[in-house]
Amino acid sequence: MVVNREITTVEYGLESESLHITEGDCSRLDDSGIPLLKDVRCIINDASRLLPFTKYLADEAEFTRMYGRVLHLLNVPVLPLAIKTLIHFWDPKYRCFTFGNIDMVPTIEEYSVLTEFPEDIHKVYFHQKIENTIEELAKLLGIRQMSLYREKNNSGGLRWKRLEELLIAKKSNIDANLEVYRILALGIFGLILCPSTTGIISLEAANLFMEYEKTRINPSAAILAETFLSLNHCKRIGKGSIRCCVPLLFIWMVSHIESETPIFRNFWWFDQKPLELFVSSEWENFSEDDWRVKLQGIPQSNFNWRAPWMKNVAYLMGCGKKPWVPLIGVTGYISYAPALVARQLGGIQSIPRTIGLAQFTGVYEGAYNEILEIIKHDWGSLVIVKKETGVRNPTVSERYPEWRNGGVSYMAEVSESVGTRRKRVNSEEELREQVKLLQAELKAKEEQRVSLEQQLAKERAVKKTVEEERDSVGQDWIKAKDELKTINKDMTYYMAKAKH
Repeated sequence: MVVNREITTVEYGLESESLHITEGDCSRLDDSGIPLLKDVRCIINDASRLLPFTKYLADEAEFTRMYGRVLHLLNVPVLPLAIKTLIHFWDPKYRCFTFGNIDMVPTIEEYSVLTEFPEDIHKVYFHQKIENTIEELAKLLGIRQMSLYREKNNSGGLRWKRLEELLIAKKSNIDANLEVYRILALGIFGLILCPSTTGIISLEAANLFMEYEKTRINPSAAILAETFLSLNHCKRIGKGSIRCCVPLLFIWMVSHIESETPIFRNFWWFDQKPLELFVSSEWENFSEDDWRVKLQGIPQSNFNWRAPWMKNVAYLMGCGKKPWVPLIGVTGYISYAPALVARQLGGIQSIPRTIGLAQFTGVYEGAYNEILEIIKHDWGSLVIVKKETGVRNPTVSERYPEWRNGGVSYMAEVSESVGTRRKRVNSEEELREQVKLLQAELKAKEEQRVSLEQQLAKERAVKKTVEEERDSVGQDWIKAKDELKTINKDMTYYMAKAKH
């Protein structure tokens, strides 16, 4: 059972700044330790491969009721150079884009409004083992031989090219309407929302789709998690592929940086294609340098704190004892802090609590189940900031500007009062929680190390056996060669004797 703690923006800000005094901060990004971005590319599956199959839907409105507005993502005119440039502004520690002294990041609430999945946004996906995914998917889609649709000798993901053939075969069967809906939705989940390899639907994305079908979770948080994991990976190593829902990220970006053009004033812009027209007329010839100049100018430009299509919603600030939100994706988990961007959601920007934020991330390797159980428990207790009444101009607390600009620490102001000691106890409890998480991660890494050592031992044993067999074969060959020489000598002797 989920227990929500609802507070107002003002109450949350006072509490956050009070606790921040004793907790301190997660350190800001130090550029000296981050490699330059050299080779980054966007995994963008060709939406034109999916678009023709939308005409096979018996009732598009029914599809939208089942899967939200994901069909419209197929029409988003993504500019890869814009996304590649955007990565330069990503802070992998604070999980946000930083433009000068401006922090911005996509939120669960924003992605939920854009996708309009029918379920509660707080009913999130929790990673499941993928062993049974193929079998369950076969039953759901009415497929007898799933091996025909898989890659890599029946061990990898699903090939969309083969699923296209299945869609064509089912299009004229009235009794297969639901299966047609599901196959197309699976394609959107695996190629657009959570892409992996071009033209391939990963088993992880298929697992997310199955959980959506079985338990009606809302995938928005998982989509956001994959976005942050991908951005972090590319920024930290300086190269790689952006494997996330690029159309959603692009819509989010242009919604905040463009305010004069009324392309988002009507939320039904998807159907009117004003974004496509605007992109082709304004940005089609933009280079990466052009985008960098545009994004660097955000603090001085007339950008949107609040996206024009964003509704007045209550927003999630923390889970359990964490002052931020732990997200579970299809390939890993990661944290993000909505408190950094309260102005995006119509709130008052206060000093956020970021302790432990940077350390909380990982992929599904080794013994990760304990960490996932902790996250699942955290999602049972949510901190919700109530929506504002009316439209509020973006404002900040009195102390926020000095904090954001790297001002003095407020630790010096702390006295040894009873109230302060109580706050420190609360902080110690949260630190113990962080220690517990780190211990779980350490255990997972240790089990992974043991597993790798066992694998190495097996490989060494196999190598030794092969070498012994090779030596044995070599000795047998030498022996056979000697025996052959003896036989040849004997034959020569007897042939000579026979002549006499």
